Amino acid sequence: MVNLKTAVLRGADAIDARSTFDPETRAQYLNASEALTCIRKQWYSKNDAEQDGPQNWGYARRGKHGEKYIVEALRAANVPMLFTGDDQVAIRDDDLRISCTPDGLVWDDDLEGWVACEFKTIDPRTNRSNLPKAEHVAQVQIAAAMFDKHADEFPELKGLPIVACRLLYMNASDYNDIEEMFVPLKHSMLDALKGRANRVLDTQSPARLPREGAVGTKAECKQRCAFNGVCGVDGAGSSTGQGRAGAGDMSVQVKSYIAAKQAVAMIKEDQDKAAEQIKVLLKREGVTAAEVDGHRVTLSMRAGSVSYAKVVKDHCPSVDLEPYRGSPSEILKIE
Repeated sequence: MVNLKTAVLRGADAIDARSTFDPETRAQYLNASEALTCIRKQWYSKNDAEQDGPQNWGYARRGKHGEKYIVEALRAANVPMLFTGDDQVAIRDDDLRISCTPDGLVWDDDLEGWVACEFKTIDPRTNRSNLPKAEHVAQVQIAAAMFDKHADEFPELKGLPIVACRLLYMNASDYNDIEEMFVPLKHSMLDALKGRANRVLDTQSPARLPREGAVGTKAECKQRCAFNGVCGVDGAGSSTGQGRAGAGDMSVQVKSYIAAKQAVAMIKEDQDKAAEQIKVLLKREGVTAAEVDGHRVTLSMRAGSVSYAKVVKDHCPSVDLEPYRGSPSEILKIE
C-alpha cells in the first residue's frame, strides 16, 4: 500500500531538484534574503560545512506557495506587475558582491512609480508586534536599491523610478488575513553592506566571525540554523565544545561589536526618520494625539534640563564638588 506522506515528501524533493537555483553562483554573493542573518551561518552555508542532519524545507515550501497565491491573486485583480512568479529576475552586483531575487514590482498610480515588494507567509501564532522583521525590511530595501542601481539592465521599467517598498505578510492558516507594511527606501544600505559581504566571502575561517545568531533571543540558533554542531552552539544558543575557541579572540569580538553598532545605527536612522514624519503629520492635522493601529501617538513639549553642576560652578565657585562625585566607571570606546 502506498504511503502517501512519504510519496508527498519524495515528490516535493523531486520538484525542488528541478529548480534552476545554482548554489555555486549563490555562494559568490551576499544574498539579500540572508544579509542580516548570522554572519557565521552564512559562511557555513557558502562553504559546504557539515550540517546537523536532513533539513526541513517545509517552511520554505509554504512560503513559495504563499507567494504564488499572492501573485496569482494580484494578476487576477489586474494589478500591473513586473518580475513576479515565473518572471522573477536575479540581480547581481560584482562590485558590491551582493545579489537578490526580488518577489517583484507593483505599479502604484498614486505614487506614480514602481513599488518593490516581498511576499511572506507567517505562522498564525506569530507575535505581530515583532513585524516587520529586520531581515525582511533589509531584503526589500536591497531589492529596491539594486533595481535602481541596475535600471539600465531592465528596459521594462521604461525609466520609471522605484518609489517605495512594501511587505505583505499572509497568515498561512487564513489567506484572507494579510498585513501590508510600508518600508522606506534606503539605497545607502548597499554601501553599508559591502563590508559585510567582503567579510562573509573573504574570511578564511569561521572562527574569525562572530556568532551573531547566538545573541539576543538566540532564535537563529534555536530554530533556523543547520550548523549548530560544526559551530559549537547548542540548541539553546550557548557555545559548546569546538566553538568556544573563538570566544576569547578579541578580533572576533571587536568585529561583532562593530557589526552590531552599524546595525543599531541603521535601525536608529529609520526610527528617527519615521519620528520626524509622524511629527509633521500631527502638526499638519493640528493635533497632539492620535490612535493609530492600536498605538497611542502623542506629541508634547518638555522643558530643557538644568545643569546643576554648571550653576554651582558659575555662581558658587568656592564650593567643593568632589565629595559629591559618583563612583568611577569603565568606558570602552571602539571606532
